[in-house]
Amino acid sequence: MTSEATIEPLVEHCLMVPSDTPCSEVGAHIFNRGNRHTLLVRADDGELGVVSREHFLHSMAGAYGYGRQLLARQGIGELTHWGMPAVTPDTPVATAAALMMGSEAPEGFRDLPVVGADGDPLGIIRPVRLMRALADDAARRAETDGLTGLATRARVIAGLEDAIAGLDDGDARVIVAFLDLDRLKHVNDSLGHGAGDALLRSASRRLLAVAGGADVVGRLGGDEFVVVARMRLPAAITAEDAALAYGERLRAALAQHDPDLPDSAQARASVGVAVESSPGADAEALLRLADTAMYSAKLGGGDRVQYGRRSAQGVDAILTDALHLMFQPIIDTATGMPTAVEALLRAHTAADDSNFPADIKLRAVRQGATLELDRWVLSRACRSLRRWQADGLEAARRLRMHVNLSPETLVAPGLADELLTTIAEAGVAPDRIVLELSELSRVGDINAASLELAALDAAGVSLALDDVGVSLDTLRLLQQQLPLSLIKVDRTVVAGAGRGNAVDAEVLSVIARIAAQLKVEIIAEGVETMAESEAVARAGIRHEQGFLRFRPMSEPLLRARLASAAALAMRR
Repeated sequence: MTSEATIEPLVEHCLMVPSDTPCSEVGAHIFNRGNRHTLLVRADDGELGVVSREHFLHSMAGAYGYGRQLLARQGIGELTHWGMPAVTPDTPVATAAALMMGSEAPEGFRDLPVVGADGDPLGIIRPVRLMRALADDAARRAETDGLTGLATRARVIAGLEDAIAGLDDGDARVIVAFLDLDRLKHVNDSLGHGAGDALLRSASRRLLAVAGGADVVGRLGGDEFVVVARMRLPAAITAEDAALAYGERLRAALAQHDPDLPDSAQARASVGVAVESSPGADAEALLRLADTAMYSAKLGGGDRVQYGRRSAQGVDAILTDALHLMFQPIIDTATGMPTAVEALLRAHTAADDSNFPADIKLRAVRQGATLELDRWVLSRACRSLRRWQADGLEAARRLRMHVNLSPETLVAPGLADELLTTIAEAGVAPDRIVLELSELSRVGDINAASLELAALDAAGVSLALDDVGVSLDTLRLLQQQLPLSLIKVDRTVVAGAGRGNAVDAEVLSVIARIAAQLKVEIIAEGVETMAESEAVARAGIRHEQGFLRFRPMSEPLLRARLASAAALAMRR
C-alpha cells in the first residue's frame, strides 16, 4: 500500500520572536538580512502567527513613508496574521493544502506554521512549495494504484508503448502477461473485502518479487494485473516458449501459499501472454491479445498459462476457441415443421456448454471487437447451413438462419459490406439469412445505421426486431422507417399471456395487429407451456420458438431432428 505524501520535506526553518518584539528591532535584525521570507510570532498564550517579509516592509513604509516612525515602537504582534492553523511534519500534503485554502487570509494564501509533536514551533511551509507538492502527489496517484502501489492502467500503457518503441527489429521482444486472480470474488463474499484487499496486496508483492527486470508491473483494477518485460531471445528459443515460461514463473509465484493469509483467502491466477517484435505495433492491441488469452486460460479451469496467437484474418483464435454455436428451431405451428433456426452463441466451460458467454461479450464491447465477434458467429452459422444443404437434408432447403447483431455492431463503419462479404464467403444466399436487431439497440443508433440496413435488405438479407414488447422503446422502433421483415415478441409478454394476464394478452394481440399492418412476419419467443402456446394462437401468431417445441441443441442433434421431422412429414 502506498504511503501518503507528507509535508515533512517541505518545512522551512525560520526565526520566531515574541509578539511584543518592537517592529524596529525586527526590521534591523531579521528582515534586513534578506533571506527570511516569513517570521513566526508567538503570543503570550502560546498562539502562533506569521508575518511575511513583504507585508512587514509594506507596513513599515506606510502610505506616505511615515510607517516606520509610526510602527517602530509597536510590537510585531500588531502586524501579525493570527488564527492560521498549525500543522505537524506528518500532515498529509492534501490536508495541509485544504487548511491553507480554507484559511481566511486577505492577501491570498498564507504560510502555515509547523510545530512538532510537543507543540514547539519548527518552521513554516510556503504555499508555492505546498502547491507544487500537491501537483506532484496528484500525478503520482494517477500513476500508482493506491491499494497495491503498482502502476495504474495509464502507466502500464505508457510503459508498454515505450517498451515497444524501443524494439530494434532484432532478437528483442516485448512480452505482456495479463493475470486475473481466480478466487477474489469468493474471498470477498466469504471473508469480506478486507481479506480481498489483503489478497490483492499479497499478489502484488509476489509479482514484484518474481518480475525482476520488468519494465512495469501494474494493476488495471479489480483482480487484473499486467506485467510488461523486454528480453532478447536466444536462437534456440521461440517467442512462444519464452512467453509461456515467463508466464509460468508469474503463475507459480501467485500459486505459492502466503502464510500471512488464511487458507480460504489463498488464490491462484489465470495468465495470458502475448509477444511483440515490431517497434510500430499497437500497445492496446497487444494488451487485448494477452487479455483474451488470459480469459481462455480461465475458461479452461484457471491456474494456467495461455499464449495469444493472431490469426491470418486478424481475429484472435484464442477467444473463439472458448466458443461454439447451438441452434434452436422456429416452428410453424400449422405444419409442425421448422421454418428457421436461430444460432445461439455459447461458451465451453468445465461444467456446462449451454452458458451464454456474457463475459466474452463484455470483453468484445470493451475492446471494440463486437463486429469481429458477430462476423465469427455469422460465418459459422452460414457454413453450418451450407453443410446441411450439401448433405441433402430436405428440411434444410427451406430453412432460414437467424443470427443476432450486437447493439454496438450497428455503428460499425461499412457494416453492410462486412456482413455481406461474410455471407458470400460462406457460400450461402443472402435471402437465407435473418439478422436480429437487439432490443438493447438505441433508436438513434438504428436510425444512424438506416442506410447500412437498407443495403442489407436490398441484397436480400431479412431484418428482424427482437424482444418486441419488453419496453416502450421497442414499440417505438416499429414506427421508424426501417426495412423490417420480421418481429419477435418478447418471452415476458408470452409468459404473461399464458398465465392469463389481461394486459400481456392485449399487448400480444396489439403486436400481432401491428405486424399484420406492416405486413411482416411475427414469431413468439420463449414458448414453454401449452397455455402459452394457446395464448399465442389466440393472438393469431402461428410461429413459435421455445422449450415447448425444441430446446437449443448442438449441430449433430439438430441434423438428426431435421431428418426426423422430414421423415414424419413424408409419412403424413
